[in-house]
Amino acid sequence: MTYAPRRAALLAPLLVLVVAACGGGAGTTPGPISPAPATPAPAAATPTPATTPATPAPAATTPDSSPPAPTPVGVLAQPWATAELTDVATGQVFTIADLVAGGRTVILETIAVWCTNCLGQQERIEEALGRIDRSAVAYVVLTVDPSEDAGLLAAYRTQHEFDGLYAVAGRDLSRALAADFGDQVLNPPSTPVVLISPSGRVTLTDFGPKSADQIVSLVDDHRA
Repeated sequence: MTYAPRRAALLAPLLVLVVAACGGGAGTTPGPISPAPATPAPAAATPTPATTPATPAPAATTPDSSPPAPTPVGVLAQPWATAELTDVATGQVFTIADLVAGGRTVILETIAVWCTNCLGQQERIEEALGRIDRSAVAYVVLTVDPSEDAGLLAAYRTQHEFDGLYAVAGRDLSRALAADFGDQVLNPPSTPVVLISPSGRVTLTDFGPKSADQIVSLVDDHRA
């Protein structure tokens, strides 16, 4: 019988259609499949730090090129300031530290009763004191001659009608003065004068005679 070839001829077109359907059409080559874009994971939440009170920054300071002035505490601790002295006129015991702590500007002069330069300097300081508020100033005169005593100094003060606190320095106080101001402070003819302000400023003036005007100016400069 001849139906077998005929049957095959009928099936051939059907096979072609099936192959075409499965291959996406004749002559078409399927491309690679691109993966779907990944969905980014949500970012982790950043924890909020605990609030800490801000520490204020220290205030800026401007450097000062000038050396600091001595403090009252430093002056009051000096041996020549803490040594007890006795006023030959009244017997009052005092210290230079007490006078400074009381808010007074101190004029300190070292002398000897035989020194004519000292006598002239005291006269000019007495003149200056007449032009200054005396309640704000203490005038201290110390004999640094080891051969002079309180009786001799008291008679000298009375003879010249000087004001101020007159006392005998003594060996220890004289050494303390020389340690801080040099040996010339113990040389009366060079008319040594030291000023101490209530704020603790200490000035050894130039050696040699000083006028009343100079003394007034120095005291005014050492009021604070």
